[in-house]
Amino acid sequence: MENGKEKNKQVSKQDYSESQNTPYCITRRFGSMTFEETVQNVKNGLAKLGFDIVGEFDVKKYLDARFEKMPRHLILMVCETETASKLISNDIQMSILFPCHVTIKEVEDKAIMEVSIEDTDTTWSSSMKKDVMEAAKSTKNTLKKLLDNIEHPNVKL
Repeated sequence: MENGKEKNKQVSKQDYSESQNTPYCITRRFGSMTFEETVQNVKNGLAKLGFDIVGEFDVKKYLDARFEKMPRHLILMVCETETASKLISNDIQMSILFPCHVTIKEVEDKAIMEVSIEDTDTTWSSSMKKDVMEAAKSTKNTLKKLLDNIEHPNVKL
């Protein structure tokens, strides 16, 4: 173990039901794809919607030394140049809140894939500027389309 610290065993025992009820993200679960298929499906969907993936953060790789049985968990940082330009031109401090985040993680003993999108209506609301709030609503609605098109509706959980 790194630095003589023992691994924390909590991740594998977490109750992920609460992750579907947070005010700052919108989450859907899928049961008929592997983690790799889900990641590819999400990336393809983002490209179709006009989003650029400007970064990836592998949470499992980063924290694996700290947790026993760490499930795969990837954060995609996504942006769309027109929206980013609108945000910066209306509120220079909005750069602290973008790019948006989309997460893909294994839950329920790695049998279910969970995809979450940032709820920009909530996370960008601190700006309180009309143009920013319009961009937030538009971004949220576009990212919701990603969730709607990941799998066929009859196999969503």
